[in-house]
Amino acid sequence: MATIKEIAKKADCSIGTVSRVLNFDESLRVSDQKREKILKIAEEMQYEVKRKNTRKRRYNIGVVSMYTTLEELEDPFYLSIRLGIEKNLNKNTVSLTVIHDTAEGFDYAKLKNVDGIIAIGHFTDTEIKKFEKITDQIVFVNADPKPHVHDAILFDGEHAVKKVTDHLYDLGHRNIGFIGVKAIREKKHIDLKENRYELVEKHFKEKAIYDDTYVYRGGRNYRDGHRIMKAIIDEDNLPTAFFIGNDSMAIGALTALYEAGIRVPEHLSIVGYNDIANAEYSLPPLTTVKVYTELMGEKAMEMVLDKIRGRVIPLRLITPTKLVVRKSTARMNGKT
Repeated sequence: MATIKEIAKKADCSIGTVSRVLNFDESLRVSDQKREKILKIAEEMQYEVKRKNTRKRRYNIGVVSMYTTLEELEDPFYLSIRLGIEKNLNKNTVSLTVIHDTAEGFDYAKLKNVDGIIAIGHFTDTEIKKFEKITDQIVFVNADPKPHVHDAILFDGEHAVKKVTDHLYDLGHRNIGFIGVKAIREKKHIDLKENRYELVEKHFKEKAIYDDTYVYRGGRNYRDGHRIMKAIIDEDNLPTAFFIGNDSMAIGALTALYEAGIRVPEHLSIVGYNDIANAEYSLPPLTTVKVYTELMGEKAMEMVLDKIRGRVIPLRLITPTKLVVRKSTARMNGKT
């Protein structure tokens, strides 16, 4: 196989000129005759790299959300991941085909010509098999259904629960409740593998403060948080603090407490999860766990392109979490 140097010598021009011609650099000022001569010599000398170094290929990436568009708005965790995918998108080299779940299921026909798929959330075995018929280049975000086959991006939930536990315990709370997200997605009976119940039990027991009468199987959105907290208030079974499975439910719980005249954090402390945009502007501003959802989306795009370009070994990326302390938690004596 010929080298650029050999082609340059035979064409009687510089190596740089040959390189730019073979890379189809349109800004190069060279005569058509010289350009044609270089390409002809390269072809005669079987210069194989020229095909690999042509203009960058345009990729079409399918982005599949397990949520409907309405569910995505009600619980913006997955919306934030999707925005992260789109954030640094180079539209000259990558286009997106975005589909959501619907009452009729996914429109797989829209994914027919994609080069890779970013699957956000949890999917049935049947859905995953349909993705695999379209492409082998799949990255799962917030799920890891086939760790030895496909890439996955997850976040460090263990660290998050420990930090919340330590924070509330250090503030003097010993009666701490937990409202988790619903573990089963009703429509398709998908086990969302919500392991925070187990993590809460583990870390609360380590501090000898676990009480399952304060553990509630929750929902997903603002309405669920409001409904569950209102029921707890009506039962007159309030602990001194609550850790709640996502910020949407936590903000709904704050509303129910306000309506009942229970002041946060003076009477009860609240910690949310995910650090959605609304968390900073709730009343009071919500102490919560920051999950770097945009970073998860950005990395998902990098990983799927890396797979399309040839990587065959599946990767598993764990992103960090961080406790963001605001005004919804306070010491037992009422001082923050």
